[in-house]
Amino acid sequence: MKKRIRQCFGKAATCYSDAASVQKKVAFQCAQYCPKGHYKKVLDVGSGVGFLFNELEKRITYDNYVSLDLVHPMLMEQKELSVPLLVAADGENIPFKEGQFDLLVSSSAMQWYANPEESIPESFKMLKRGGKFTIAIFVKGTLCELADVSSRTGFGSVKDLKDSKFYIDVLSGISNVRVNFNNQRHEVYFPSVAGFLKNHKMTGAVASSGNISWGKEKYLRFVKEYENLYGGDQGIRVSYEVLFASGEVL
Repeated sequence: MKKRIRQCFGKAATCYSDAASVQKKVAFQCAQYCPKGHYKKVLDVGSGVGFLFNELEKRITYDNYVSLDLVHPMLMEQKELSVPLLVAADGENIPFKEGQFDLLVSSSAMQWYANPEESIPESFKMLKRGGKFTIAIFVKGTLCELADVSSRTGFGSVKDLKDSKFYIDVLSGISNVRVNFNNQRHEVYFPSVAGFLKNHKMTGAVASSGNISWGKEKYLRFVKEYENLYGGDQGIRVSYEVLFASGEVL
């Protein structure tokens, strides 16, 4: 799965900034949960093209900002930012010693973890005592329309995301951590089903699509079903569910 994530997001790197409007909004909101102030060392896990960095720069100061992502081409899109230290590595196997960072942030990344019940608590070990964190995770209900129409028509598939309760239980089970949770729903409307699918591919999120049937007959049925079920005056509806978690290590 990680190989496919690298491939799909790597191909999408140059167009991601233009296509990922929801991820950009989520990064903005994620940054709002971060307390303003100065942090000596910041770790941004799954930093992508730098959406969260751009928002945090408006709220915090720091001595060192480490921008870590599994996908090297995504990191290369951050080169013009010049400030972050770019590290190509797996967020489930962070290559740093524990207790080094004053702030841990992550937006739109941890839903891709293969073993989140183990790797998320491990990520929190990177924080010093008193360290702060703010993370945003896409959860079950994201792309629910796509999932529904795919199951009806046999065209395409969607990653089976964990629900909010799963992550709330994981984060609440980490010792010596105080955490607050917030859920948000985002709805985006596209002029056409074809336009949505093209945009979706440009975000790299098709890494979750598995064995897709691209037969013309199934595609045409998919388009018709999507339009009938989720079309309207505003366009084709696409929904996203996001869990925000913020707090500190006690």
